[in-house]
Amino acid sequence: MTSPKPRGAIIGCGDISPSHLKSYDEAGIELVAVCDLIRERAEKRRTESGGTAVVYLDAAEMIATERLDFVTVAVPVASHIPLTLMALKAGKHVLCEKPSALDINENRAVVAAAKAAGRQVAFFSSRMRWGYVPMAKRLISEGRLGQIYRVDVRFARRRGRPGVDIIQHAKWFVDQGLAGGGVIMDMGQYFMDTVMELTGWPTVTGVSATTFRGHAHALPPGTTFDVEEHCTILARTKQNIALSFDLAWIGHHESRMQVSVLGTKGGVHIDMQAAAGKPPFVFMHDGASDWEQLDTTTTWSDKTSGNTHVYQDFLAAIAGKGPPVGTTPEQAVAITALTTAALTSAREGREVAV
Repeated sequence: MTSPKPRGAIIGCGDISPSHLKSYDEAGIELVAVCDLIRERAEKRRTESGGTAVVYLDAAEMIATERLDFVTVAVPVASHIPLTLMALKAGKHVLCEKPSALDINENRAVVAAAKAAGRQVAFFSSRMRWGYVPMAKRLISEGRLGQIYRVDVRFARRRGRPGVDIIQHAKWFVDQGLAGGGVIMDMGQYFMDTVMELTGWPTVTGVSATTFRGHAHALPPGTTFDVEEHCTILARTKQNIALSFDLAWIGHHESRMQVSVLGTKGGVHIDMQAAAGKPPFVFMHDGASDWEQLDTTTTWSDKTSGNTHVYQDFLAAIAGKGPPVGTTPEQAVAITALTTAALTSAREGREVAV
């Protein structure tokens, strides 16, 4: 007898929702309903998914009406936590888009609500834990890098400000009140999750950061644009690991997505946008003697998207077949704390204790 498919629903039918529809299909999830404030968007996603999902304009009505195992929250950041808390109160598991929240008190509310409801919550800032990241994590866990002392992230787009250069209709990306920040929230939290996962979630004790906004744009007069385009962060940890993040939505540079991890016995370099002929994953280490400086790489690539990986692990977790998966509510607290400290440091021009 075939087991029934897990039943899910998507709240928010905007630009990211097609990725969720694809992952529902790949992970074997039954799409029961779609919800959006704009009926046309919800109807479009219903059609794209095969035409069987029920359309709702009100998330509370959908959750109260439909028999659901979990909901996917895929709306602008300012509504993440209210919708997550509402779903938890109704006894539903929740997968929520990143970044998790506008402030750390919202994150703490989710930690408490998930425990009270006995339900799982995960945020999609964990999308980048897949591909070559598990390979690096295995090398680290086996001790093949030795003592980790330095992690460096380099992310840059040539022209890629959402709401300005790309996805131009989504102006909420550049509104601090709706998005919480700029590149640090849009892409930075992916890298924060990845780095923290690789290094065992060390305790961040201090953060020094700078931000910049000033490139030309053609936004209509009166449009709010008060978030950073570029952010540079240096973080100290209790475990004596130095973490640095250089994040840019726009600039006169090559596009890049790179993570480097340095240890006393070896180092790992992951290049998620490796140029033709360049390896996307390199493990650098010594051989039998210190003059044997070896580079180990691979031609393997992950054919499953990070988005679908998150769904697969989440389904296992809510079925009791695996541990809670990330970004967990507790991990989201740590990421928001790092993000908030960086923005505060940049604004006040000083190092901030966490």
